[in-house]
Amino acid sequence: MRVIVAARGRLAEERPGSDGPLDLPDGSVAADVARACGVDPRACIVVVNGVAVRPGTALSDGDRATLFPAQPGG
Repeated sequence: MRVIVAARGRLAEERPGSDGPLDLPDGSVAADVARACGVDPRACIVVVNGVAVRPGTALSDGDRATLFPAQPGG
């Protein structure tokens, strides 16, 4: 499956060139996007198609995922 990925904030600064299409195996979940981009899934928030999702959320071909750095606090 192919997912379109964009990194934001310090993730984009630390990993330039991580934006764009990402090919993942069928059955991949949101945390797999982070891992494939070299980001610890616990250190970011994954937004899929405009909605923040849990790490175990299943992905579909053509989804758009955005990685945001996790913020301390509440």
